[in-house]
Amino acid sequence: MQLTTVYVTVGTTRFNALIRTMKSPSVLDALQSRGCQKLILQHGNSAALHSEDVKGILLRHGIQIEQYKFRPNIEDIRSADLVIGHAGAGTCMDILNNKKPGLIVVNDELMDNHQLELAQQLATEKYLYYCRVSQLANKLTTLDFLQLLPYEPAKENMQTFVNALNDLIKAK
Repeated sequence: MQLTTVYVTVGTTRFNALIRTMKSPSVLDALQSRGCQKLILQHGNSAALHSEDVKGILLRHGIQIEQYKFRPNIEDIRSADLVIGHAGAGTCMDILNNKKPGLIVVNDELMDNHQLELAQQLATEKYLYYCRVSQLANKLTTLDFLQLLPYEPAKENMQTFVNALNDLIKAK
C-alpha cells in the first residue's frame, strides 16, 4: 500500500516522544520506502520540528513536512493515506469514522493510562493497529494496512465502543 500522505496527530496532548520519533532516520526510511511524499504533523502542545530538520528531511528523504499546533483536522484525516495518532478515544473515533487506516501510538508516559486497553481492543477487532513509540519504525515497515477492517458506525458498534470505554473508566 502506497502511503503518499501520512498525517500524524497528538490531539491536545503533549506527546514529544511521538513527534521526535517522526524525524528519526528509521521512521523516515520506513515512510520513504512506502512512497511517502508528504508528512503532516499536528504537534499540539509538543515541540514542533526545527526548520533545519524540515529542510534536511526533504533533502535526504524527499518528504515534504507540514506542521501546525492546532486547527480543524478532518480534511487532513480525509486526505491522508495513513493516520498515525496518539491513542486517545477522540482520535481513534476520527480515524474510524473517516474509514482511514490507522496506527495508534500508546503514550506510556501518561499516568493511569487507558490508552493501551483501548488500543488493544481496537486491534483485536482489526479496526486499527497500535504500537509503542519504540516500535513505530518496525510497524511502518511490516504492517499491511489493507488487512484492517472498515469500521461501520452502526448503532450497535457505537454502543460496543461506549461500553468498552465505560468499562475502562470504571476499572481505573
